Order: sequence, then structure tokens, then C-alpha cells
Amino acid sequence: MSKRKAIKKPLPKGKKPKKSKPSRSSALSPQQISRLQKTLALICAVFAVVLYANTFTHDYTVDDGTVIENNKITTKGISAIPEIFSTSYRKGFWDRKESLYRPISVAMFAIEWEIAPENPMLGHAVNILLYGLTAYFLFQFLALILGSYSLLVSLAATLLFVAHPLHTEVVANIKSRDEILGFLFSLLCLIYLVKFIKESVNKDLILSCTFLFLGLLSKESVITMFGIIPLTIYFFSNYSIKKVVQTTAVFLSVLLVYFSLRYAVLGGITENVTKQLINNSLLAAPDIMSRYATAMMIMGKYLLFFIFPHPLCFDYSYSQIPNVTFADYRAILSVIVYGALIFYVIKNFAKKDAIAYAICFYFVTVSLVSNLVVLLEATMGERFLYAPSLGFCIAVPVLLSRYIKLPKNQSFENAISVFKSGGSFIYIVLAIVALYSFKTFDRNLDWKDNLTLLEKDVQTSPNSARIRYAYGSAIVIEKALDEKDKALKNQLLDQGIVQLERGVEILNTYADAFYHLAIAYKEKNDLQNAVKNFELARQHKNWKTADFYIASGIAYGSAKIFDKAIDDLNEALKYSPNSSEAYNNLGIYYCDAGRYQESFKALNKAIELDPENAKGYYNIGNTYAKVNDFGTAIAQYQKAVSMKPDYSDAYNNIGNCYASLQDYVKAIEYYEKVIELNPNDGKVLFNIGVTYNILGNAIKAQEYFQRAKALGVG
Repeated sequence: MSKRKAIKKPLPKGKKPKKSKPSRSSALSPQQISRLQKTLALICAVFAVVLYANTFTHDYTVDDGTVIENNKITTKGISAIPEIFSTSYRKGFWDRKESLYRPISVAMFAIEWEIAPENPMLGHAVNILLYGLTAYFLFQFLALILGSYSLLVSLAATLLFVAHPLHTEVVANIKSRDEILGFLFSLLCLIYLVKFIKESVNKDLILSCTFLFLGLLSKESVITMFGIIPLTIYFFSNYSIKKVVQTTAVFLSVLLVYFSLRYAVLGGITENVTKQLINNSLLAAPDIMSRYATAMMIMGKYLLFFIFPHPLCFDYSYSQIPNVTFADYRAILSVIVYGALIFYVIKNFAKKDAIAYAICFYFVTVSLVSNLVVLLEATMGERFLYAPSLGFCIAVPVLLSRYIKLPKNQSFENAISVFKSGGSFIYIVLAIVALYSFKTFDRNLDWKDNLTLLEKDVQTSPNSARIRYAYGSAIVIEKALDEKDKALKNQLLDQGIVQLERGVEILNTYADAFYHLAIAYKEKNDLQNAVKNFELARQHKNWKTADFYIASGIAYGSAKIFDKAIDDLNEALKYSPNSSEAYNNLGIYYCDAGRYQESFKALNKAIELDPENAKGYYNIGNTYAKVNDFGTAIAQYQKAVSMKPDYSDAYNNIGNCYASLQDYVKAIEYYEKVIELNPNDGKVLFNIGVTYNILGNAIKAQEYFQRAKALGVG
């Protein structure tokens, strides 16, 4: 019996047959998966840029000045690039011996300065874009090494990394470009390394070596890649141990070139800088075991920061982190947790377990900043966790994927379907990312400028001598010194003094804090405390800057200790032989000390060095007045007011000279100019009254006496 054929129902006229949708089981081609990966990487990059967009208009902060706006080499612009590659990291800021060599980031700063001098916006924009690139290549790297996992795992790890609040210090602080570049080049090194071990194309190995070299020129900590490279080869290839070693050995040529260059520039390969207590509290540990216990406690804090990054602070200097012993529960707990992590690695190393790789990645990259291998110039720092945090960001989604079944990559149709098919996995990850993003966005606001950051962080690290010093200095230097309102200025000076006094209370050898305390007291005209703090600053540091000796000389001179004032100002000229300011003040105190010929000599030199500065003519006019050469004094004062028409002190002294010459009408003429500029100058009003009295005009005299009296004079 023949089989009956199914009869197809005819379609209505004009209606086209529906195209069948591709089956969900139909596998994506490798090319389609590659395009999908690029789309997801781009999503991660855009997320990174958007998340940090609120730092775009921020100012320079913290130590940006050491390598950017206050650096004499960087501010030369593009022409300084050869010099940058042949000098240490902060060479243009100070002349001290330094072990840091990071020419790539500094060269970028020089180029940016050439394009937009004194404009931090460009620096922030570049940092944000580089962070976006980091997100893009991080996803590509993770997709390469976690190929046996769903793309959701790589996506989750990248989003966690991008959103993690620990990275705000790196991205929001322009100077931390070195961290961003070092990690970015490390990622590119690893991407091409994995491509090489998968496809054996020599070009990939050459590119991997090139990016490693660029990474080393960005940040010294990239040297930990010599631990990550063999681990990556071992975990994500079928290479034998012998072949792992052979492949890794190729990268030693990069290390040789780097060390040769470093030796040529710095005169050495390793650190040759004396560690200071202000930077690292561990130097105050009573014994080696206490030092290791404290370091382990800090390592425990790092793990806690990965999970709960709050509160955050840019500085943990002496003595915010107390030294502890192994009897402290925090050190004990940290040892237990790290012991468990080591046990997990040992147990799963041979299985080439992804979480074991993540833990190893963390251990290797954190090793140099742990204070366990070598003592750093810092107790702890959030920026130190930038690269190591990748280990945490890999481990979390891999662990989640072991409990939540995820779809295979071939089942995805597009980027949206990746998110839709994630189920509870993607909900958990996005919840964490949302919390991290909120914290990151909020923390970014603290990095607006120095004062905003310091005002916030002094609450988080109240026992950090450096933060107290930095906050007090910012109030005094950035706000108080330029304030015209006397009452507000004194209020600001008092606020700065409170912070600086707390700084020297925490560390009683803190020379820089004593220096800025002295400046604050000098501005308040508290000369006794100013002199005292200048002497304490000198006691704890061998100063080699003209600025220090000029400020100290002025304090001594104002306190009428003329011999010390003159000594300090002459010392300033040793460091800055062409300082018009030093010569000007030297001339003032020679005059006050009755050494008039030396005063003339110093002031003439000041005028020669800076002929457009009205102060020089004013000061030399004072010296001529002291020797009763009133005619010449008037001529000098006239030069001063021709350059500075609102120079009320010069007008007043012209009036005094005319009064001394008994030309009282002229004297009143110039006194009146002072009153035009400052109607509330009681002393000058009183002098006008006296002068009218001499002229026999009692009515006018009484008028001015009354005005002076109303202002509390006479």
C-alpha cells in the first residue's frame, strides 16, 4: 500500500512564505564568535569610559606636579623627549638620586603639555581612553585563555575589573598613567603570547616581547610578568615543562636590554634609595617578625578590599597602619586565608585549574608590593592592587560558573543574547558591578582637586602624618597665601596650622611639615613660632633649596634677627644665584642692620636681575631715605609707582620724604593718593592731620584726626 503524501495548504494570494528562523542549536562559526567577542570587548571599553567620564574635568592632584606641571623637563614639551629617556622618573622636579625609570608615561605628559600646557583635562581624557583600551584587550585576553568557559565568564571578569573601586586612584590620578600603561602592555604581551602558543607564529612572539619591553619602560612592577608568562604557558597549553622554560627564556633577552638601558641611565639595576619612615611604617617595626606580621595583616586587608572596597584613601603612610605581632588576630587570620589559597593552588596546579591560575596571578603580581619580598617606599596602597585585582576578577565568575550552568558560546546570536541567557549568573555579576560602579562614581568625585581629596581622606586616614601635612599645606599654600581678606586669611592659616601641628605630632622629625608650619606662622606674623619651626625644619633635614632659605631669612628678618636673616639669604643665593627675590630681601635686611652700602649693592643686583619689578625700586628708595637722600629716594619711589600705579606704600613713602624735606603741600598730595587707594588707612589719615597742623590748618587737621580716630588710630 503506497504512503500518502501530506498535502500543503495553499497560501493566500500575495502572501509570501515565512522564512524559518535559524535553530538555536545551530553553531556559530569561528568568524561569528570572533565578531561577537569584539562586540563584547567594545561594550566593556565603552563602559569603562562612561564610568570614569566624571573625572574628565578634574584638576591635577597629589603628586601629579612631580612629573607634569612642576617638572622642568616635562614642561619643555616634545623637545624634552630625548632627555626624558635618558634621565630618572622625576629628574625635572628634584635632583635627588632615584631608582625609578618610567620614560613612556613622562614622554606622553610632555607631548600633552606641548598640545595643551597647564590643562589637566587632556591628561584625564588620555587616562580614561587608555582605561577603555585596557577593558577592550582584557576581554580579548580572557576570551583567549578561558576558551573552554562561556563568554559570560570572560565578560563578567572584565566588567568586575572595570568597575572595581580600587582602580579609581589609578585612573583619576593622571600621574598613575604608569600603572595603566604597564598593565595594558602586559595584557598585550600575554595576548600575543597565547596566540603564539596556539598558532606558533614567530611574529606573535616578537610582538609579545615588544609589548613586554614597553611595559617595563612604563612601570618597574611589570617585571612580575616573568612569573606570569611561564604560568600562562603552562596553564593554557600542552607544552612540556621543558618547552615552557624554553619559551620563557626567549623573554630574558628583553630583560637584558631593559636592565642595560636602566643601568646606563640610573647607574644601577636595583634600588639604591634610602627608605624613610614617613613612607613606610614597617621601618618602625621592633623586629623582623613584627615586620612580617604587619605585612601579612596588610595582605589580609588587600583581600578584604577586593570584596568590600570601603573606605578608600590615597595614602596609608606613617602611622595609619600600626605595627603588630603574630599574636594579633588580623595577622593570624591573614596567614590562615593565604595558607588556604596556597593549599588550593598546590592541590589543583597539575589540573591546570583556572582558579589556581587566578590565585597564582594574584600572588605573583602582588609579590613586589607586599613588603614581604622587599621593603617598599610605601606601607600599603590601593594602586598596588591594580594588576593583582585581575586574579580576584577571574576567580569570582569562574567559581560562580561551577554552580550555575551557563550556555555554550555557539548558542549566542549576538551581544544582547549573551546578557539575556546569563540567568542568575548575570544577575549576580551585574548586581556586584552596579555596587562597584556606584562606589567608583562616588569616589571619582573625591579626586576633583587636592583640597577635595585631602579633606575627604584625612577622615579615612587621620593618623597619616603625610595626609595631615598635605592637607595643611594645601590650605596654607593653595588658599591662605593668596587670600586678600585678612580675617579669612587668618582663619585659613589657623586651619592649616591645626593639620600641620597634628602631622608633626604623629612624626616629630617631619621636616617638610615643620617648614610649612613656619610659613603659616610667618604669614600670621607669629614670628616666634615661625623662627622656632624653621629651626626644627633645619634640624631634621639638610635643605638644599633657595625657597627654604628665602622664607627662613624673611622670618628671621621680620623678627629683627638680622645676622641670621642675612646668612640664610646668602645661603639661598648659593642654590639660586640669580634670584631677584633673595637679593631684594637681602637688601632690606642689610638696610635694617645699618649696612647701607651692602644694601645698595644687593638691591641694585635685584633690579638688574628683574628691572620690571617695582619692589626693587621701592626697597632701594627706602635705603636712600634711611641715609637721608630724600631726593633720590623719591625718584626711586616714582619708578616703583610708574610700574605699579596702585602701590600705596610707595605713595606713602613719597609723602614721608616730602614731609622730611618740609614740602608739606606735596606730602599731603601723595598721602591723599594713598587714601584714594585705601580710604580706611588710619595711619595715613592721621599723618595728613599732623601735616595740616604743621601748615596751620587746624580745621582740616581736626577733620582727618576724627577720621583716623573712627578707625582706631590716634
